[in-house]
Formats: sequence, structure tokens, C-alpha cells
Amino acid sequence: CLLLKSGVLTEARHICASGPSACASSSGRMGEPDAAAKREGYALRHLQEGDFGKGYAPLLAQLTDVGALTQERFMEVYKLREQRPDAYRTLVIEHKSTCKIVGTATLLVEAKFVHGGSRVGHVEDVVVERAHRGVGLAKWLLDTLAEEGRALGCYKVILDCKESNAPLYEKCGYHFSEVHMRLDLPRIGEVAAANGQQRASSESEGDSAKRSKQ
Repeated sequence: CLLLKSGVLTEARHICASGPSACASSSGRMGEPDAAAKREGYALRHLQEGDFGKGYAPLLAQLTDVGALTQERFMEVYKLREQRPDAYRTLVIEHKSTCKIVGTATLLVEAKFVHGGSRVGHVEDVVVERAHRGVGLAKWLLDTLAEEGRALGCYKVILDCKESNAPLYEKCGYHFSEVHMRLDLPRIGEVAAANGQQRASSESEGDSAKRSKQ
């Protein structure tokens, strides 16, 4: 698990209204004088309804299995998240010349009882399209999510990543903290199918036993 304490980043507070140029001057002050030039052809904003048609699902597929994510299911999840802007913040980076989504990351905000009822931000689904890596887009996403987390009252932001990706997150201010544990849960449909197979198998064994007695 990697952790980022709040209050250390000040980039792109008004990103949705101002676009990538708003971050350029802040990035320069943070020691990246060429960041503005590298990001000139990109726009960073919040996820929109039309982004499914701009390659959002194939982009996520470069990170993990997206399954059968239809446009209908995308809209169901999108509308659910839109009802809770205090808990879900998904950023995307659009390549201006192709109108394709080439980067994304999501901040999930957890309300806690500890620390006086404070909040913790969880960064999820960070991915940049392969052809657009190496120009600082991941850092742009992470810096902006950190600022949004601070604005939402988070006292820390945490994420899980592969060990090989840790250097990237360390450049963004994260550090190793504690141990990541995971429990994979079967989907409800898979459980029902497994139970059905078990019942069918038991019935078949019972029938066989009855026939052998006869």
C-alpha cells in the first residue's frame, strides 16, 4: 500500500474549467518546466457520458479485465457515481487531435469514524494509454486527484500497485505504508451456478445409489 499525506500538492484546483494550461504554471513551480509543453496536446477533465465512445473501456482494458462493459452498463455506473460527487471523482485525459481518452484515474472517498470523522481517499484504476506514456500524464492525474482529495477533506490518499510501478508513485509523493491484503469473492451468479451444479451432482449420486440398491 502506498500513502500520500494531504496538503502537499496545489496543482489544478480548477481543472475542469481551465483545462491543462491551468496546471502548467503550477507544474513549473514544482520543478517540471517542460510540463506545459508536453501537455499542450491534451485536456484533463472529469469523466463525461460521451467518453465511452471515445475509447474509455479499451483504455481500462490495458489495466485489467473490464468484462462485458456495455454502453448501457457504463451509463448505469456513471449515473450512480454522478449522484455522489463527494465519494466518486473520475478524471480523464483526452488527446485533443484524436478526441480519444488516453488516461484516467479515480478517487474514492471513504468517510471514517476515526480521526474525528475524517475522510480517506483511495486512488483506483490509474492507466495511461501505451502510446502516450512518458510525458507526465500519470503524474498530472495523480497530482490533480490529490488536490481534489484535499478539497474533499481527506487527511491521506492511499493506493495499491504492482511493485514495479512503485517508483512512479514515489515521484508523485507517495511512500510505502503497511501491507496490502486481498480476498477474492466469487460473483453472486457464480455462487448460484456452483450451488446448482452441487445440487445436480448430489441428485445424480442419489439416483445412482438408489439404482444400485434395486
